[in-house]
Amino acid sequence: MSGKSKNRKQFFTLIELLVVIAIIAVLAGILMPALASARARSRAVKCQSNMSQLAMVFNYYGDDSGGYLPCLDNIGGAGAINSKGETVDAKSWLNDTVKRYLGKVDASKEPVELLRCPDEESLVDITTNYGLNYLVATRGVGQGIKRETHLRPGATAMIVENSGHLCYYPGVTNPGNLHNTGSSYGKNRAAYFRHAERAVTAFIDGHVELREKMSVPCLESFPDATAQMVENTVFNKGKADGSQPGISGM
Repeated sequence: MSGKSKNRKQFFTLIELLVVIAIIAVLAGILMPALASARARSRAVKCQSNMSQLAMVFNYYGDDSGGYLPCLDNIGGAGAINSKGETVDAKSWLNDTVKRYLGKVDASKEPVELLRCPDEESLVDITTNYGLNYLVATRGVGQGIKRETHLRPGATAMIVENSGHLCYYPGVTNPGNLHNTGSSYGKNRAAYFRHAERAVTAFIDGHVELREKMSVPCLESFPDATAQMVENTVFNKGKADGSQPGISGM
């Protein structure tokens, strides 16, 4: 081989460059959705971890409060006495539970990461994305319900992911999954299916699941159901009632 042949530089042709670019574009098109899906799954796992820790805190509270779960601020004290001889007071969900067991300040004044879903885009005026099930802790003002009252703790929701409220209530709907303020804030109590149309749910026994719409009793799951029908489920009250749609096998 001559010296001229040895020193000659090799160049890609335009067609070869276009082929390489096309291959890179195809690979990027394949990988980007996979990466986005992986990130979404990671956020869902983090949300589940948050809820699992919160369920543990709620049960610690129950252990220290004669079996009563934390109450909601709009219901008032459940009348339980905790291990320190203190009466469970209003708004204990945040102002007692969070402070005592997480060592945090008032979460309504300073954000607490554990109380927020990493998939929540709007963090304005949102204290938490996890709501205590309205039906598991109290029957009314000052009328607490002990954990042992619920016959199926592994099938009875204690905390449900929502749009930004201390309470989860099945009798409301928020089809836009938006955070609301003012007179429409009640919509924030509706379950919020952030994770591929699923909502993270913690049960009284402490385990956590990602639940699809049709397995979370709420008006969004059953648009033709009355609030009374939606509430009468094992998911909410611990009843062995499998007659309602969407709860078979629970």
